Amino acid sequence: MVQKLVLKNEVVKVKGRVKVITIKKEDFDKFLKLRKLRILDKEYYALMPPLDSLQKNTIDTNGLSVLIQQFMSLILFQANGQSQPPSAQMTLTTSNGIVTFSYTNNIGVNSQGVTVYMQLFEESGNYAFQYYYIGFDTSNDSYTTSQLELYVSASVYGTSPSNNTVPATYYTSLVRIAYTNTSFSKTSDSYLFIVWLIEFQNIPPYGLLFVPVLQNNESISMLTFYTTDFANYPSFNVYFNNGNCTFSCGGNCPSAGLGGFIVFPQNNSVILEFPLMNQLGVGISNLEILICSKTVYGTSLYNTFPISGSTSTTVSPPVSGATVYIALLTLSITYQTS
Repeated sequence: MVQKLVLKNEVVKVKGRVKVITIKKEDFDKFLKLRKLRILDKEYYALMPPLDSLQKNTIDTNGLSVLIQQFMSLILFQANGQSQPPSAQMTLTTSNGIVTFSYTNNIGVNSQGVTVYMQLFEESGNYAFQYYYIGFDTSNDSYTTSQLELYVSASVYGTSPSNNTVPATYYTSLVRIAYTNTSFSKTSDSYLFIVWLIEFQNIPPYGLLFVPVLQNNESISMLTFYTTDFANYPSFNVYFNNGNCTFSCGGNCPSAGLGGFIVFPQNNSVILEFPLMNQLGVGISNLEILICSKTVYGTSLYNTFPISGSTSTTVSPPVSGATVYIALLTLSITYQTS
């Protein structure tokens, strides 16, 4: 018989929070404070506005779905890459029309823009990404705003289509990931700051591969499956124990890798599914399954750091006493927004 397993016990939480601050121009010098951030065990500092009292926004599940679909296509196949977009944008619907803050590396005077600071850390055995988008308007412009929108993009480090030893960077489209209705006014004698926090939480180590890395000031991206000619490269394997093999990561049990997938929004979530199938060679009444992954990040193909993870489960046939000869696995990741 064919055994189908749907793995849905891991839910990645996607959250967004936002805060609008206006200050007098003369207060600017003492407004921004150094904040310590970290990428795993490495720390760095960034000048940021106060981060307290952030308010809930709406995550755009359609935009998130497009982002995940394009990101996974790049990681697995280096397919459907886009021309390099801005790393981020904020769009304000104002009394003067649409005002757009485009990406810049830092906060400047007499200018408009948005910069982004990233954190990656482990908590209770799982991982979390935080992206602090800091929008600012330090110009003399004045307007009243009714809506804010946040647009983001992701990038990956891969190789040239014609030569797997030549580095190349690929990008997703710029997509709307969050928005909020709000009302505030900026005057000519004030500065405006918008703090927008986007978080990916509750990520098990083996599931890091499925979480897009958004473009950030630290230039950290994920490596694609086409980087096997370099020292560190990612992998993902699902092993099936047929009782006649070494059942371990890197063992000789029947295995399957990642191929085609589907992505779709559903209510307040986005679902990512991978169908996997493998012949076991013998009949099994209780099938053990082991998922092993290595996700590789870096600031280039030459400066990388891997994170490995695994998880296992045992599947019994839906009919008592039945025997499994072909394993059909649907690996499902749910991105739950709030």
